[in-house]
Amino acid sequence: MYKEWLNKQETTKELLTDSLASKFENTLSLGIDLPNLLGLHWCVTQPGEPRSNLSEDGHIKRGNFFPPIELPQRMWASSKINFYHKLIFNEEVERNSEIIKIELKESKNSGELYFVCLKHNYFQKKELILDETQTLVYKNPSSRKEPPIEKIDNKEKLFKIIPDNLMLFRFSALTFNSHRIHYDKDYALNEENYPELVVQGPLIASIAMNLIQSKNPKKALKNFEFNILSPSYVNNGLHIYADNNSVKVLGDENQILMSGLYQF
Repeated sequence: MYKEWLNKQETTKELLTDSLASKFENTLSLGIDLPNLLGLHWCVTQPGEPRSNLSEDGHIKRGNFFPPIELPQRMWASSKINFYHKLIFNEEVERNSEIIKIELKESKNSGELYFVCLKHNYFQKKELILDETQTLVYKNPSSRKEPPIEKIDNKEKLFKIIPDNLMLFRFSALTFNSHRIHYDKDYALNEENYPELVVQGPLIASIAMNLIQSKNPKKALKNFEFNILSPSYVNNGLHIYADNNSVKVLGDENQILMSGLYQF
């Protein structure tokens, strides 16, 4: 099913400005030196669709670039990013995106799941700056259940941060992400069965990547991959732990929210 959407492509372009980079850094508010501003690529080349082309959940309507999967929820499941060069400020960024895989699976908790895998290539001056393989999951709202508790051994705690409504709003604005679970509490609770506003997965990943980079100032991060294992909610702590090549983000009760791998 949806085979006609395989290999579908989309190209978007946008100027990466100093102002946008500054707003991204101030949104993270980590209080550390961020020379590479990892995750900034999520703030450029996002399609600027008119409101008339948005679904009730705030996402772009399905059926054009994205397949018309009828399952109501769409979530960011995972990404793998390869960094080749630093982004250049005040230069145009071109993003070429392609749907490379669509897979149907079954879950005891959610029933049918559709996984849509995309490959994004980011160019500046016709040079590949970074690429990302992103997986989205389409599903029915899940029953609420406690995520697994993680035991941390031999990992250094890098940071604790508590994302608030302002941070979520700013990150949604920067990434032009109008998914209502990040700013509309009534919608998040009543339509998608969450107990609170949901923290954006790429926001958590941006925080983790930049903390890891800050601990290794003489090296440049070459790749970073992460999996969202459980939703994180506004005004709840993110506890970030790392060792030589892996990172975990836990909640206040040591529930695992995100796991990742990285290399320099």
